Amino acid sequence: MPYNCQFQPSIEIEGPAGKEIVFNSTNPLVLYLTPTETCLTQAGHHTYGAKNWISGEGAIYTIPAGVTVKSVHYRETGYDTSITGSFECNDEDYNILWRRAARTAYLCMRDHFYDCPDRERVGFWGDGTPELDQCFYIFDPKSHAICRELVRRPLEPDFYPGQHLEFLGEYGLWFYYMQTGDKQSLIDVYEPTKNFLLHTYKFGNKGTWFDWGNDSKDTSVIENCFMVIDLETLKKIAVLANRESDIPEIDKRLAQIRSTFDRKYWKGSFYQSSDVNAPDDRANAMTVLAGLATPDKWDAINQNVLSKTTNSSCFFDRWVFEALCKMGRQDQAMLRMSNRYRTMIESSFSSLWEHYDRWWASWLNAFDEGSSLNHGWNPPAILPPAILLSHEIAGVRPLVPGWSKFEVLPQESFLKFIKVTVPTVTGLIKVQVRKSAKTYEIDVQSPPGCSPVLGIPKSSFTRLDRIRIGDRLIMDARLPSGNPSPWKDEDGYFKFEVAPGHSHLVATGSIRLSNAKSPRPPRTKVQSLDKTNWTAQASVPDNSFLFSGAKIPIDVSAVNAIDGDHWTGWRDMTQLQHPGQWFEVDMKQVQSFNQIELDNTWALYDYPRKYEVSVSTDGNAWSKPIATGEGHLGITKIRFPRQQARWVRITQTGADSTYHWSIYELNVQNAD
Repeated sequence: MPYNCQFQPSIEIEGPAGKEIVFNSTNPLVLYLTPTETCLTQAGHHTYGAKNWISGEGAIYTIPAGVTVKSVHYRETGYDTSITGSFECNDEDYNILWRRAARTAYLCMRDHFYDCPDRERVGFWGDGTPELDQCFYIFDPKSHAICRELVRRPLEPDFYPGQHLEFLGEYGLWFYYMQTGDKQSLIDVYEPTKNFLLHTYKFGNKGTWFDWGNDSKDTSVIENCFMVIDLETLKKIAVLANRESDIPEIDKRLAQIRSTFDRKYWKGSFYQSSDVNAPDDRANAMTVLAGLATPDKWDAINQNVLSKTTNSSCFFDRWVFEALCKMGRQDQAMLRMSNRYRTMIESSFSSLWEHYDRWWASWLNAFDEGSSLNHGWNPPAILPPAILLSHEIAGVRPLVPGWSKFEVLPQESFLKFIKVTVPTVTGLIKVQVRKSAKTYEIDVQSPPGCSPVLGIPKSSFTRLDRIRIGDRLIMDARLPSGNPSPWKDEDGYFKFEVAPGHSHLVATGSIRLSNAKSPRPPRTKVQSLDKTNWTAQASVPDNSFLFSGAKIPIDVSAVNAIDGDHWTGWRDMTQLQHPGQWFEVDMKQVQSFNQIELDNTWALYDYPRKYEVSVSTDGNAWSKPIATGEGHLGITKIRFPRQQARWVRITQTGADSTYHWSIYELNVQNAD
């Protein structure tokens, strides 16, 4: 497939009657939900297709002897919406993340928001929160229908109540309202939301789910923070629903939390409850976002927790990233994102995974092969890529419900160029931000009736000389300010309200250019050799293994490592990694090459601990090692002087007491 997608495979064949053809995905997780489909052939020339959709990046057609294949096909299916939003910047790391976030989000939409399209397809509110948020920055307004369905979905208080808290406030209900202006839906859900928050939710259950990641999550602090955020949102919905009479009761509950919060949890330099033995990044980030941590505490929280603790999974990191941006530490947020997503950025997969580095909760303390490689809670937190980059870093957000007025307040961090398209209910909003040592530019194209407020971040300048909008000089630091000034000086920005349509704002002066992160260098030009007729063998006979708790038999024959699909591979399941294991390919003719790429991203920790590479022209006499080294998590690239050879052999020279050796795709390449 061109990318991870939902699809129905079909095949055109000619042959006798009574032959069985099997359809499947190369993604083994689909067998959790979708049984393998088969069909019996009729005599002659016919086309057969699978009735059910499956997901993955490759299809497997098992074809019996005696059948002639004329062609194979697939039909992609999915939610009726299009990716009309976009994000682009001068650092390819974040472009990759945004694109993969969009692909991941789309795959997790169908009849409702899924946690993943393969293993479960459950409509968790926790997964639904980032999925809903992403829709408004990625997809056209047809996606709003599935968001409305989640907003209006009846609450299930016994079904992960902590996830309800994550949804029933600023990040779910109110986010939806600000994007759509759909007042009626919020009015309709007001009463059940109020009952859940004020009467149903029970505090103190340490098993309440808020996140995977490190299992030492500070539940008491987290739930109080979300409750404050939700009750503040409930007050705003009460006004919409003409239920102002409920506000005193809501305020009373808010006062109860706020009046005791610091006394219970503030430890002098961070927040911590008795649930955990050390401060938790998730909990401390939420105190910032809930306004319970006042700005005078931010430096201590960052220094003692957020700058050095990574308990959160890729789901909850969304709120850690946002807290850092709120604290004015967008460099730190962006670095945290690129560092924690590093393996996903470098991988060959087109979507984002359930867990960072496929490592599950701390109590399991192991690689989780059954975790999805396309999971709805990730975009975002890719949500981080999709939301953080467009909503926080580019700073494009509605100021009133339905986007008739919006703001562009960049926190561009170390980025020098940002280009974003936001598909709003009023039409497409297009924004570009550029900065150099002397010039800061914001270019905005907004639909009719949609008024932007543009903000020049004062923190980006060491000296601000003048500001122009179009050809008009708006501010000149050398001259006395006009009365009244055509801008507002607030929240660290010079803000200008401009008319709908096209606006071009240019500020000049002396601008800070951060070197906190070097942009991802351009990819070197690499040409992989054609593997169509190659063969492969290994130090162990071809075999299979029982995948995950479902005990699904998965073939791991040597040929899988050269089939062009990184979801299928070779694994030595007979023993753990040990010196002397080898894997060999016959390229069928002498070829010229200078690089080998070993992709074991599917079995992430099965990379070779140490290796050596030899080559041969006849399969009998082997060269001395042309390369030696240590493998890397996910993808190992091995460079060496240019070779002329037909056979390539990789030998394992290291050992590991936990993991096997796997190659899920091997490429022999010419690299510049």
